[in-house]
Amino acid sequence: MPLEEAIRLGHKHGSDHRNQYPLALLLEEHYLGMTINHTPPSDFGSMREFSLAITLHMFLLPTDAGGMVSYLGIRSSGSLDPTMERVFLTAKGALYLEEHREKRKDRIWSIVLGFATGFLVATSTAWVRSRFGW
Repeated sequence: MPLEEAIRLGHKHGSDHRNQYPLALLLEEHYLGMTINHTPPSDFGSMREFSLAITLHMFLLPTDAGGMVSYLGIRSSGSLDPTMERVFLTAKGALYLEEHREKRKDRIWSIVLGFATGFLVATSTAWVRSRFGW
């Protein structure tokens, strides 16, 4: 999917960079990938998702007369076009979704088998009581 579309999924009118944290965390944990190689500034240290959330939010902001985007004291030339960049599911993300799907299927089967067993036991007990007068 285009990066711009992925960014807009989390965007709300009048929002700030905090709405981009879900996407930033999925990208930082490598469940999703993107065609942009994001390298945060060295002063961000262990706050890589903070830097990425700001970067993603800045793609939504308008440029000034000089073609620059400013947000929280950070200025960017905005040379990347988010409509041309892509966000994609990585192997780790696909594996996570498959594990989630399998767990859900297992839970449903457990519930169905539990109800079937309960029904069978109740029916058998009722039949035995009616047949033998217990």
